[in-house]
Amino acid sequence: MNRIERILPIILSLLLPGLSIISNRGDLDPIQAFPKYLLSVLFLYSIWQLNDYQIKHPGWFIFRVGETKMVKAVFVLTNLLYICFILVLDYFLLPSWISLSSAVPIWVVATRLTMASLIFAVFQQALKMTKKQESLYAQNLLLQTEKLKSELETMKQQINPHFLFNSLNTLIDLIEEDQKKAVGFVRVFSNLYRVVLQSSRRDFVFLEDELTFLNDYWELLKIRFNGAVHLEVNIPDEMRKVLIPPLSLQLLIENAVKHNQATHENPLRIEVFETKDTLVIQNNINPKPFVSYSEGLGLENLQKRFSLLVAPIEYGEDNELFKVILPLKKKQL
Repeated sequence: MNRIERILPIILSLLLPGLSIISNRGDLDPIQAFPKYLLSVLFLYSIWQLNDYQIKHPGWFIFRVGETKMVKAVFVLTNLLYICFILVLDYFLLPSWISLSSAVPIWVVATRLTMASLIFAVFQQALKMTKKQESLYAQNLLLQTEKLKSELETMKQQINPHFLFNSLNTLIDLIEEDQKKAVGFVRVFSNLYRVVLQSSRRDFVFLEDELTFLNDYWELLKIRFNGAVHLEVNIPDEMRKVLIPPLSLQLLIENAVKHNQATHENPLRIEVFETKDTLVIQNNINPKPFVSYSEGLGLENLQKRFSLLVAPIEYGEDNELFKVILPLKKKQL
């Protein structure tokens, strides 16, 4: 836009006097016409600059205008006064070889300057409106971006308490069942939580890093369930460099364990595999008769994070399986 604002007045100032010269009837001496042409260009360019200054500084001179109608009135008045000043200068002070009014009547010069001023005003108002629209669009885009960033940060801040809350619930259950298992759980959990703190600061991690964390988390589940939960991961090597929001898989595994029973007679089977450039996490449905207190942030948090960063996830029951489909981001970090 700045480049157009610089070039457009020059083009119009050069073009309009040329059209006026072309429209003249009879023979025209180019040598005699050239000084008058340059003077016309100078006058027109000065009118553009005057209009431009008024648009950018509506409260200039002795006026302090705030109303739109007053601004327009001052705009028209200053143009007319400036054109009158040009006419007086041209008619009384300039020599005949350069004066515009020496070739045509003074009223013709006044009409042409007035028409040029109107043309300039139309172009300048159009530029002003375009620039204003671009500014509003940029502001709206910035506000939307900041809003999305804020929402994403809120989602990321919920990861740590959510992981900690559910792990502590698991630890309480283990302390009641087997204190030795609880000690082993705490040791593994302390290492995992350090990774959670690091990962939650990032928007994306490589899928292979997420799978590594999932394997470490799986150690916690083996300590607690002692073989009652089965996990099968089938991800091809070429898919391990795609991007995924951190702790996504761990959250879904944790959600499956939380809402389903797992016994040696009826184990909980969880599968993680890739299909059609998406990641599928599914488990057999064996609901618990009673689920301990939940804030309901897990799946909701994941849905919001994926919606902001990649695309919405899909989930639901299918043939006695609970299935979650995660879209993947293939762009490298």
